[in-house]
Amino acid sequence: MASHFEELVGPNLVNAKGEEVPSSEALEGKKYVMLYFSAHWCPPCRQYTPVLAEAYNAHKKYITSGNNNEVEDEDVGEIEVVFVSLDSVQSEYDQYRGTMPWLSVPFSNLHKLRIKDDLSGKYGVRGIPDLIVLDGSSGEVVSRNGRGEYSNYFKGEYQAASSGCIVL
Repeated sequence: MASHFEELVGPNLVNAKGEEVPSSEALEGKKYVMLYFSAHWCPPCRQYTPVLAEAYNAHKKYITSGNNNEVEDEDVGEIEVVFVSLDSVQSEYDQYRGTMPWLSVPFSNLHKLRIKDDLSGKYGVRGIPDLIVLDGSSGEVVSRNGRGEYSNYFKGEYQAASSGCIVL
């Protein structure tokens, strides 16, 4: 049950097609939920987003192709990423979100519901890009260094990321 995620990210998320979906349904049954703090105006974020997207897509392909049956691996499971934007202009948010294959907190909810500020404070986000890994069942923090450890979670074939960060 993913209802605790509703409290974190709000009642709805935006999928890659731009459609709003209920958070509880979109995050239900995921092994990990990753909160991706990023912004259009951040050059290291714009470098990291395609790398994370490649890993995300490779993992989806790995899961759906049945490759995970070759080796019994308890760590293989569905992963969902949720974009938590630090953009302050909706057109920049919309443009940047359009490059992402995962879910996003709706722009209006970032500010109206204070989701951006609440999540940044709760998880100690001090720089971007930042990727917080949560257990999909409990919502507990698995890693605060998902950006450095993402390859431990995403399976499949993809290229590793280079370093870069903007301190807030």
